Parts: sequence; structure tokens; C-alpha cells
Amino acid sequence: MGFTRVEINKKNILHNLRSFRKLIGEDRVLMPVVKSNAYGHGMVQVARLIDESGLADKICTVNDTEALELMKNGVKSPVFILSYWEKNKKLINNKIEYPVYDLGQAKFLSGLGKKIKIHLKVDTGTSRLGVLSKDFVDFAKKVAPLPFLEIEGVFTHYANSEEDNQFTREQTEKLANVSQELNKLGIKVKTFHAACSAASISSPDTLFDGVRLGLGLYGLWPTKKIKVESLELKPALTWKTKIIQIKELDKGNYVGYGCTHQTNAKTKMAVLPVGYNEGYDRLLSNKGEVYIKGERCKVIGRVCMNLTMIDVSPLSDVKVGDEVELMGNNITPEEFASWAETINYEVITRINPLIPRTEVQG
Repeated sequence: MGFTRVEINKKNILHNLRSFRKLIGEDRVLMPVVKSNAYGHGMVQVARLIDESGLADKICTVNDTEALELMKNGVKSPVFILSYWEKNKKLINNKIEYPVYDLGQAKFLSGLGKKIKIHLKVDTGTSRLGVLSKDFVDFAKKVAPLPFLEIEGVFTHYANSEEDNQFTREQTEKLANVSQELNKLGIKVKTFHAACSAASISSPDTLFDGVRLGLGLYGLWPTKKIKVESLELKPALTWKTKIIQIKELDKGNYVGYGCTHQTNAKTKMAVLPVGYNEGYDRLLSNKGEVYIKGERCKVIGRVCMNLTMIDVSPLSDVKVGDEVELMGNNITPEEFASWAETINYEVITRINPLIPRTEVQG
């Protein structure tokens, strides 16, 4: 994959981190999320950048594999696992904070005989991981007395904070009620947290004691609906490749598998060394575009496993080795996602992790 790289703008990530720190205030816990290879940006590189900046309080991963990888690579910030971990005492690290949503998990961690910070997860309406809110207080009462466990946090996850303020308010109210009930029982919790990027922008009442910053860290908006002028986000990712062959096709030539494109005139075609294996979605066949030398050029034919063909007829001086922007300032993740019939989260996260991530200063 030496022809292809992903450039990560360190300056922009730090700008976004500072912007959210300013938005939520100094007193709240800021927890950037680097799960799933930092949404395609490179997990270890981004975590180190956050670590060195001193702007965040914790770093979030999806599982223990990611968390241990950060520990292995010298990340000093506390790491909080958002979703799942293996009950294997050899893998438990007391520098990692663990989500707990069943009593078996809590008893396992307690039985290890060393102090461990945990976050109890309450399901307030997303119906994924977590203890249902109607059962949560009883659950917390069973966990609280267990030795060696420190309840660092209680958290939930919003189902539709990008679109539905009413449902978000209902979920927020459920977490607030849990907070009140635990307080009455004398169960001490340091941090109640619920807000993601979208909720922290659109619903200030969701902030509680902390924010888990995901997509916004990388300079992207979850939806157009919540975009506000008062918060400037700067995208951090540019995906580039190089032309590996150029050829002149006669009128009537078919291009690619399935013969789905036929040239209607003489066509200058370029071949790119990316395909759906690299994360260049097959749905971009015959409709995606790339950016070369100030011009947009169309994808022709089907996107292959490792190759994509484009029409470079509009370019007079194009040559092998010329740089091609697949995604970035000129081909935005949102536009790319529209061609792929999905969301910006997915198209950046699916960029193959084997493609080198190169840090640039901007």
C-alpha cells in the first residue's frame, strides 16, 4: 500500500480538542474516543497526541484489546473501555477503567483483590449494552459493597441525539433520576456521563460531569442539523493515492468487471491502486469522484478489490505518479458517504488500517 496514505493533521485535532474543552468548561471530564483505529485516523498516533497535549482527562477505547495496545505504546492517560472486555485475569490492568453492566463482571473484578475503577452502564433507551434504567438502582446496590471496586462513573449512551431532542431529553431525565437515587443511598459516583459530540453541541443539559468526544474530535459534524457557527471544527483526515497507469481508450471500450461502463468517446483513463479492500466502497462504482490537479474526475466501471479506474480526460498534463485525493477538503467524507449510501462515521472508519497514517502539521 505504499502508493496510498492517510494524512492526519495534528494541528486540527488539537484545535478541535481545545474547542470542545472550551465548550464544556474546565470542570467537566473530557474523554476523547479513539476506538476503531481512532475513527480511521490511527489509534496510537491520536492517543499519543491527546496524551501529550494535556487537554483531556481520559481516553476511550471500545475494548480491552485496544486499551492494552495503548498501554503497550506508552500512553499515560487513564483509559476507559466503552463496551466489552474479557474475563481473563492476565489481561486486567488497574490503570484501565472498566464498564460493568452485569453482576458477574463486578464480582470477577472484585475477586482479583486489587483496586479497580469501574463505570456502571445504564440503558436509558438505546437498548444496547447496559442495565435497564428500571433495574439499575437495585443493580448498583449489589455492586457498591463489593471490595476493591471504585465506582468511578455511571454512564449511558444516547440513541438519537443528532435528530430527536425529545427522546434525548427522556434519556437525560432517566440518568438524572438515577443520579438522585444513588445520592440518596449514599453510593458515591465521581462522574456521570452521557454526552457524545452531537449531544454536547445541541443539548447542554446532557453534559452532566463529562463528555465522550468522538466524531467532533476529528473535525466532522454528526449531521448538518446540529452544525453551529459558534463552534469551528477542522477536519483532520486526507486520504491520498497515486496514479499507477494511464491509457487511451477508443470509443466503445468496456471498463472493469461486469462491463458496466462503456466509453462514448475517446477516453483517457487512469488506474488507481485502491479498491474496496482499502475501504474505497464498491458503491462508488460509476458515480464517485476523485480530485486531481484542481479537477474532479469520475470513477468509471466497477470499483475492484484493489483497483479503481477514473476518467482523466479533462486533464491535459496528467501522468503516472500524480497525486490523487480520494477524501479530504475537496472530496469530503460527507460527499463520499452520500455516494456510498451511508454516514461519514463509516467511510472514515473503514479505511484499511494497514494504510500508513502520516502526521502532518497543517
